Amino acid sequence: MDIIWLCKECTIRDVLTEISKKRKIAYTTVSTIIQRLEDKGFIAKNQKGIAYFYNPKISKESYSKRVAKSFLKNFVNSFGDTAISSFAESIDTLPKKKKDYFLELLDEYGKNK
Repeated sequence: MDIIWLCKECTIRDVLTEISKKRKIAYTTVSTIIQRLEDKGFIAKNQKGIAYFYNPKISKESYSKRVAKSFLKNFVNSFGDTAISSFAESIDTLPKKKKDYFLELLDEYGKNK
């Protein structure tokens, strides 16, 4: 997704070229990942001539929120109260600004429910 956000519009070959700068990967692997991202509604496919171009349908921030929510839901479902307790204890390790922001969000969320 980072490559697609950066390019704003790219082909599978464009993504492959960028990833290949750091590691070897098969075209088919990139194609499968692109297809899954499209199936999940994260990217859109547009045909121009014989080529297909992909562009993001979701912002990086929205994507990050979705991934974080999914992770937390699975984490709590797997570990229950232990997960919640561990997460609450870890808040003290955050830098003061981030901790204050997080606590402010929790307070806001509590007022809206």
